[in-house]
Amino acid sequence: MTTNLITEYPLWFMIFCIAGGFLYAFLLYRKDKKFEEVSKIVMSFMFALRFISVSIIAFLLLSPFLQTISRTIESPIIIFAQDNSESVFQDKENSKKYNNSIGNLTNELSSKYDLQKYSFGEKIKKEIDYSFSDKETDISELLGEIQNSYYNRNTGALIIASDGIYNKGKNPIYALENFEFPVYTIALGDTGVKKDILISNVKHNKIAFLNNKFPVQAVISAKKLKGEKTEIKIYDKNKLLYSENILIDKNDFFKKINFEIKAENTGIRQLRIVLNEISGELSTKNNLKTIVVEVIDSKQKILILANSPHPDVSAIRQSLSVNQNFETDFYILKDFNKTIKAYNLIILHQIPSVKNSAVNLLSEINKSNIPVLYILGTQTSRRKFDNLQTGIKIGQYNNAFDDVQGKFNKDFSLFELNDEIKSFVADAPPLKSPFGNYRLTGNSDILFYRKIKNIITEQALIIFNPNETLSGGKLAVITGEGLWRWRIYDYQKNQNQYLFNELINKTVQYLTLHINKERFRVNVNKIFPENSDVIFNAELYNKSYELINDADVKLQIRDSLSNKNEYLFNKTRKSYSLNTGIFSPGDYTWNAETIIDGEKKKKSGTFTVTPINIESVNTVANHNLLHQISEKTGGKMYYPNQIDSLFSDIVKNENIVPISFSEKKTESIINLKILFFIILFLLSAEWFIRKFNGSY
Repeated sequence: MTTNLITEYPLWFMIFCIAGGFLYAFLLYRKDKKFEEVSKIVMSFMFALRFISVSIIAFLLLSPFLQTISRTIESPIIIFAQDNSESVFQDKENSKKYNNSIGNLTNELSSKYDLQKYSFGEKIKKEIDYSFSDKETDISELLGEIQNSYYNRNTGALIIASDGIYNKGKNPIYALENFEFPVYTIALGDTGVKKDILISNVKHNKIAFLNNKFPVQAVISAKKLKGEKTEIKIYDKNKLLYSENILIDKNDFFKKINFEIKAENTGIRQLRIVLNEISGELSTKNNLKTIVVEVIDSKQKILILANSPHPDVSAIRQSLSVNQNFETDFYILKDFNKTIKAYNLIILHQIPSVKNSAVNLLSEINKSNIPVLYILGTQTSRRKFDNLQTGIKIGQYNNAFDDVQGKFNKDFSLFELNDEIKSFVADAPPLKSPFGNYRLTGNSDILFYRKIKNIITEQALIIFNPNETLSGGKLAVITGEGLWRWRIYDYQKNQNQYLFNELINKTVQYLTLHINKERFRVNVNKIFPENSDVIFNAELYNKSYELINDADVKLQIRDSLSNKNEYLFNKTRKSYSLNTGIFSPGDYTWNAETIIDGEKKKKSGTFTVTPINIESVNTVANHNLLHQISEKTGGKMYYPNQIDSLFSDIVKNENIVPISFSEKKTESIINLKILFFIILFLLSAEWFIRKFNGSY
């Protein structure tokens, strides 16, 4: 580190500062008769104090600065990421040997480089996990995380130890577009095809209607088992519903089996599809698939009315079509001449409009208590909309519009959205939204705030008004048009419309639920995959049906063996929430209780946790993918017995070297506190000596 003194004026001006200090002190003490009896040593000392203090003060007039230049050396960062999925190691003995080899490698790397360690599978962890227990593998998520976390850092290399099998996320090759450092891969797993029979996929409806038959298709695959026989069976608990003998007539066997199941009782039905075990097969875990179907007894009818044809309407209808519980009708407003009483929800796209007030329709809706979803846009009459009781008013009745994206409201509590949907809405193309002074009225709950050019406002983009204290039904408002762009963006990003469909369906499901006048309510999904947290939400209402959360809410969960766990709900801003964590596959019952106004209230229900066997479906390692990843980034693929060569090649890589950078810092000397105290000391010392000797 080096330090330099600089000023706004030439440094030789310091001569004038010194001369000025000397002249000032000389004139002050040259003929001062008050000090005739004072010794020359004391006079000289006082002269020096005045000379130095004045010179320093004069020097500060030159605006001096201290410039410090520090140089830092940053070691190369080596990132090691271990695949922790079930498919990586089936043999415990081999896994122990591998763990020891990786321990030696990481010790050597950490002694020479800045080593960062990760595990990946279902989620990314900032540590190495050798349990090999994750149910899914997402390599593209790992690559995205590494790229974001180590952008513009001295990253030397990424080492990925994996079998190359991924069953979640996009193709990892597409995530390598902007990688600026090599990716070395350690090829794990077995590429050899083993004897095995499995249920590779099951297609079924998640919802079925009472007394109807619903189709189920099971896809059976077998390798190297020509001439063998097995039997497929479908059970509802212990009741056999269907069975069929299967003859495997080739080594690379594939067959689709279709059957129908009658939906006899409402509620959750858990069906087990089982293949009889064949001697010598690699794994029996993939011989079983469990599916869950919810049986309901009625459909929800939805009416979509639009001021004019619009692609938003098509996007909404396509999203709702994936849910068999919904049946939609669509009309242009001027062509609609039917009654609305047959519908459970009405979606109004840009109604009321500038050219059509729809007074009669809106009056009929208000009297019928039917829930309504308003979608605003360029055709909406803002003044007419503000006259409705929707929970939000826009104001500013001009013809201006904003391009608006969404920011999730973390305090939203009416229903759950996963993090992927929250991120999707934040990044999706903007909606065209009316400009205004948006303000809330009534008991409104914002789902997404309006984000305008990266500025997050407190205005609502999507809002819900439960309206439970009013005479009408539940309401929701989307304050912008262009939802069709979100659906296209979802496909471009994820090759499906799952996130957009889920957002629309969650919105409609909430609105079509019957208004619940109970003062104690508990909401929880009925089905969870085994790697998902089980989350409960609860609400308490006072006698005026206003949300309160001053009482404690307790929860008890029992499994099929009557083992129980007890919890206490966490209080949020207006309600309650509880994350009970991950549960093993099976059926569970829950009981919740609280006390309102001295009266005990109870709620109970069930949920099912379904097993995930994705990792056992494909057990053949994909080393070709690992080779492609390494080749595209300038790295290299290694096998476990070549780990020593991996370390040697990293050391030899001339691009993996420390880098140095300098940091320049400039600080005004006048800001230095020590300088103030020095001047204060000099002047105080001189004043004390002068006073001691009879002067001021």
